Amino acid sequence: MRKIKFMALLLTAILTILSVAPTAVYAEEVTEGTAGSEESEETAVSVPYSLRTEQVNEYDANKVRVWLELDPTRAESISSYQISIQLKDSEGSAVAGRGMTLKFDEALDKAQIKESVFDPETQIMKIYVAASENLVQFEKDSEGNASNILPIGIVSVDKIKGEKNMFRIDLSDNDGDLVTVDTGMNTVDVAEEFGVDFVIPVDGVTYGEPLNLPLGIRVEGKGAVKAYIVKEDGETPVEGKIYEGSTVRLSAIPAQGYRLKSLVLIDERNKENEITLDGNFKFEMESVIGVRAAFEEIDEKYTVKVGANASILGTAEKEKEFNARAAVTVLAKAPEGKKFSCWKNEEGAVVSYKETYSFVVTANVKLTPEFIDLDQEKTEDPFVVLNGGTCAPYNGRYRLSYSCSYSLPKGYQLVQRGIILTNQASAVTTDLENFKLGSTINGVKTATCVVDGTNAQFISNINNVAKNQTRVARAFLTYKVDANSEPTTIYSTNAVDVTTH
Repeated sequence: MRKIKFMALLLTAILTILSVAPTAVYAEEVTEGTAGSEESEETAVSVPYSLRTEQVNEYDANKVRVWLELDPTRAESISSYQISIQLKDSEGSAVAGRGMTLKFDEALDKAQIKESVFDPETQIMKIYVAASENLVQFEKDSEGNASNILPIGIVSVDKIKGEKNMFRIDLSDNDGDLVTVDTGMNTVDVAEEFGVDFVIPVDGVTYGEPLNLPLGIRVEGKGAVKAYIVKEDGETPVEGKIYEGSTVRLSAIPAQGYRLKSLVLIDERNKENEITLDGNFKFEMESVIGVRAAFEEIDEKYTVKVGANASILGTAEKEKEFNARAAVTVLAKAPEGKKFSCWKNEEGAVVSYKETYSFVVTANVKLTPEFIDLDQEKTEDPFVVLNGGTCAPYNGRYRLSYSCSYSLPKGYQLVQRGIILTNQASAVTTDLENFKLGSTINGVKTATCVVDGTNAQFISNINNVAKNQTRVARAFLTYKVDANSEPTTIYSTNAVDVTTH
């Protein structure tokens, strides 16, 4: 019924052209060789139509403009056509599992019939266009070369996550009809003029290659943002452009005395497209992305105190107030007949085995050095400690930060470190012994936040926390005594709860 309706709109007799497999050259034998005759000759025949394609723009590998280019020496008028196209790979085989949609060229707005039908089983799209006037457009390229084109439109090819196979737009292997009417309203008999094996050549350009997309980072305030590509075997710093579909993680690093205020992503090609960062600042690279980060000065202050036989670098006092995240150094001086052993906090947990101990202030803290007799052997055991937690507004929600420290004796191997997390406040008191990796608190399984790196002090951030929420954290450390030993996990002796306001 569609074809009857399509044909009924034609103003005069029609011309049907058989579409076969594309080729770049058309030639016709005009004589058949016989014994004693001259050698057969081949006469090249100009082909009046070519299927052409071009990528819409640099960052749309799956959008292709499609049109028919006419031999510029011809002057026929085309009011209607029917053509079938298909997705092929670089070797000419049909691409399976993809879909196509067509947005018709604006030049076809005057057409009475304008329809595209895609068959997902055959991966063939049939295109029907019929008008009551000439559809051919006259154009000149940037070098002034003239061409007559028959517009079709923009074909969008479905993207499949994780697949980067390439494709090209080709004529289908089905028979297709191209219907033409010449300027004099006289029928052109193509079979006589061009031979029965008439061919429409295809430009054969391959599209759909993985794109390299730029990531622009703009920072306000004092701080920096670093980007990493997440892979199965780890992360690599971003250098230059990023392949489309890659998972990217951002790391926001405030300067001393500053904290992250906001971190948003902007699709530079579609400003209205909202891109969501997950709690670990990860996202999929699907467009040209702009990162907008803002850091603000912290007005919170914390007090550092030291016990006997100790001092704070830069002051003669035993306690001093510092801005949040300021770098502080404390020094121990062993009394006569003693030598330094370790630093301990108010809870009695070891925080360092170094006589000169430097750290970043994230909470009020009192540090006391311990000493042993000169003839005693100093021992170091693995430890992990949770120093404190803070809450700061971020992007209309809250960002929780938990500061931890750890140490491993020489020769030990770090497996992982971080925090375990729960929203069950009872973990701070009654359930602390059960607050471990993979455990449940009041029937709710704990979450695990692993922190990369090897710095002695590390901070774990929990992003996008809503208002009036409590999160309880406990630090953990997994290590091996040597390469052949089984992993061992230890925990901080305390847990810290933070509530958003």
